[in-house]
Amino acid sequence: MIFQGIDFHNVDNLREGEFGFCMCRVPEEVRLKLDEGAREDVSFNATGVELRFKIKKDKATLILHGHPEEEALTAFIYYGAFQGGWEHSMKAILMGREDTEITIPAPPNLKQLKKITEDQHLGFNPEVVRVILPYGKVDYVGILGEVEPPAPEDVPDQVLLSYGSSITHGSLGLGTPHSYVFRMAQLMHCDYYNYGYPGWAHMEPELAEYFVSRKDWTLATIELGVNMLSYDYETELIRERIDGFVKILAGDGRKVFMTNIFGFNNPGEQHRAEEIRGIVRETAARYKSNRLIFTEGQKLLNQASYISADLIHPSLEGQWEIARNWYDIIRDTY
Repeated sequence: MIFQGIDFHNVDNLREGEFGFCMCRVPEEVRLKLDEGAREDVSFNATGVELRFKIKKDKATLILHGHPEEEALTAFIYYGAFQGGWEHSMKAILMGREDTEITIPAPPNLKQLKKITEDQHLGFNPEVVRVILPYGKVDYVGILGEVEPPAPEDVPDQVLLSYGSSITHGSLGLGTPHSYVFRMAQLMHCDYYNYGYPGWAHMEPELAEYFVSRKDWTLATIELGVNMLSYDYETELIRERIDGFVKILAGDGRKVFMTNIFGFNNPGEQHRAEEIRGIVRETAARYKSNRLIFTEGQKLLNQASYISADLIHPSLEGQWEIARNWYDIIRDTY
């Protein structure tokens, strides 16, 4: 959506609150039909949200507000496909009652950056400033300076849509540009939408229907099952949720790459994980086609040293491992 000269990428609507505008990733009519945590909490995470604009003069100052209950919040600055340079690559966002002002200069070395972009088919015009927000809750307050949103030709026309749990969301990847979704989009030179729902990837059919209704993505990845481990759901309900979600996406016509639970280190949950992996696997077989491509999660990540100390979430290295392995499969079959 476009607001105040900025493209709020991966945002469907803004809601004015105490400190600024909170950002919701799905339409209100979809959000209200989701399970409680997805409805009331994580739909408002800044997962995959980028504030994109072109600076018309020499600089612009973005004003943000970090929610106090979040962990460390860091915004990353890119010029097109290029990480910002010295002093302009990442900025800490204050948490509490104070706003954070981030001053961003117009793109440096533009001639050379444009040449590299063209030579390597990078997709993003380096004139486009991309402020990549952390996956916590951040409010938009305002912007100082003259800016305008990117034109359609300034961004890639191929778009990856990804749905899943906190792993898709990027938890413990140490920064949003290290999520496997962001890295896969880099490898494919495409754009992306990240619909990671930490703790609440419950595969509601309304969310699948929303994804199918959108015509602005090219291919999708869906990571299913791990958020069923922590909830006392009957096996049959899990089976129904997975089947209904996959059936909707499988009927769309665009390619969907599907996986189940990645390898993890918690010994107490391995039996349940195998049961849920089996349900996802059976569902994938039921709807298998040249458009629905299933890969075992343990083929994408099954390296014990790439899991963080909580025994379940991939570390930075684990996120990269998923990105590389899944990218190879997509490249070979897309």
